[in-house]
Amino acid sequence: MKDLIEEINSTFMTRTTDIAAQRQIWDKLSAQFKPGINQYRTARPSTVIARETGDMGLSVLWIVQSMLIRPLLSDITLNAEITEKISSILSSIDNGTICALANSENNTEPVVYEEEEGNIIINGEKKFITAGANADLIIVTCRKKGEEKVSGTALIEKKNIPDDALIDLNLNIFKTVNHSRLSLVDFKSEKNILPEIDPQVLRKSLKKWGIIERSLIMESFISYLIYANRIFTSKDIILVQEGELIDLQNLQTDSANRQIEEALYSKMIETKNIDAAAIFKILQKFREKFNSSPGFFSEEEKNRFADLSLFDSLKG
Repeated sequence: MKDLIEEINSTFMTRTTDIAAQRQIWDKLSAQFKPGINQYRTARPSTVIARETGDMGLSVLWIVQSMLIRPLLSDITLNAEITEKISSILSSIDNGTICALANSENNTEPVVYEEEEGNIIINGEKKFITAGANADLIIVTCRKKGEEKVSGTALIEKKNIPDDALIDLNLNIFKTVNHSRLSLVDFKSEKNILPEIDPQVLRKSLKKWGIIERSLIMESFISYLIYANRIFTSKDIILVQEGELIDLQNLQTDSANRQIEEALYSKMIETKNIDAAAIFKILQKFREKFNSSPGFFSEEEKNRFADLSLFDSLKG
């Protein structure tokens, strides 16, 4: 892990602009920490990455791949009618495969599909896709035209996506991982990329693993604040004691661990995250000092501290 942490640190600035370098570090991370939920129920590399490097982008990518997308695909495999085409797609996924989930959309303009002579035609836009530019597979949630809720997922291999369909969002957060929106206009494909699954089962899976994703991002964000606090302290800027942040992280880790167990073995996730107010109170101290003292920080530190604005950016 030490060598990997050193490489994550040394390549940080390169990866803010180099898509190929982003993929290379993912390949190394996924080889050392295979993405999947079962072996990481109590401890996760995402917290170490955030705490030791301040790289929230890479931390979030690992969470999305390991604790959201692969459990979702497992649920689809267990509950859907799997065509030969879908079986081929799923069997091609290995530890290094990047699967992007295209789920976020405008409620009044959802992504819809129509059937036409054994094909489907998809139209609509997805707003926020992690690692879309580096994805091998894009999982597009959709519904039949006229339906009120998501009822399906189209498994679209990236090579089949039109070149102009993925648009870089140029976010000021998660700088080491590309984020895109996806715009599909009369995208035509064989219907066999759409698993036949009970829509309620699909929606429950999306909701369940989305809860886990958000819980683990909060866990990693507290680790990120530990990283930030160490940098601030090295400049004789004392805003909070590290022990306070470690206590918050331990509480959130305990909550996340229970939520994962509930997601795997219970009908509902009942455990709540810790009260975010305590985190926001500390975060505000960091933001105020960072924004008022730009001369204290190098350009690389400024790039790493962009994620102090994480929650504002996501709300926007």
